[in-house]
Amino acid sequence: MSKKKIDTSAFKRFFTEHPVVIGVKKYAKENSFIGFHGVPLYDVVVFVINEATRDDLFTRANSVAFSIFLSLFPSILTLFTLVPFALDFLTIWFPALENFNMTLYEEIKRVMPGQAGDIVFGFVQEITNSPKVGLLSFGFLLAIFFSSNGMLSLMQAFEKSYVKVFRQRGFLRKRMVAVGLTFLVGIFIIASVVLVILGDSIIGWIDYYTSMGGFTRFLINAVRWTTMLALYYIIIGTLYRYGAATIKRFSYVSPGVTLATILSLATSVAFSFYIDGFNRYDTYTKFYGSIATIIIVMLWLQLNALILIIGFELNAAIAVHRDLTQVDEEE
Repeated sequence: MSKKKIDTSAFKRFFTEHPVVIGVKKYAKENSFIGFHGVPLYDVVVFVINEATRDDLFTRANSVAFSIFLSLFPSILTLFTLVPFALDFLTIWFPALENFNMTLYEEIKRVMPGQAGDIVFGFVQEITNSPKVGLLSFGFLLAIFFSSNGMLSLMQAFEKSYVKVFRQRGFLRKRMVAVGLTFLVGIFIIASVVLVILGDSIIGWIDYYTSMGGFTRFLINAVRWTTMLALYYIIIGTLYRYGAATIKRFSYVSPGVTLATILSLATSVAFSFYIDGFNRYDTYTKFYGSIATIIIVMLWLQLNALILIIGFELNAAIAVHRDLTQVDEEE
């Protein structure tokens, strides 16, 4: 008995002949958004869809997420081995930094779902509370190497074959950039925690002398969320600007960075609410046992890796059409 084929002609006609679809396509071909450098919205969307289909967006995201997961703890070991020495020095001038660990825990819990944040923070706390001078040796160099593997995988996901827009990096240069970006991201994270602590201290000092009451809590939350948003934006902008091997560097303020920042922050908050608010961690624990936390972290990393690649593809679409148009005009 032969299988009956499904007739998709009506479905295709709807997306090619429907007046609403035709109107949307016409608008997209004739209009551009702020930051698109005059590139029509239609060209950008078609480019992103074609690149996502050709390069298999989900496979790239899975690869990046797995590499970042393997390099997560070496990265923490590398970055936070030096933190205790810096805190001992800075606490002399800023006593409020004694609350560094507690503030770091709160910020980690804001973005990492379920017990994943507790496990990551436990590892960080062990390092920061007990400075390990012995790690500043050959083992420390190995930790630096392995911690940069996740960043290296992300940089490879940013590679394109458009020679007018993208260039190739050698192995050594690529590794050096990956190490530099890993340290830079870590510095941004630590700096954001320090800024939150100092911001809370300043607001507390103002409250002590002015008794702002409920307005103080609003300011504290505003400072924290503004810092979190700025942190996301700066980190993602740095990854796109220096991680992608482009002839003309991507701007810090770009549609791709804006889209990825909003989606990443919203996804992290929503995912944390889903895991914590609906007690999904207990459900996963019943099915997966002790590896439930690993699964949750992997899902969270995969979502964020996918968002980073989507934001990059948006920037790449704009850059390719912009630069190729300039080349055609010059010729």
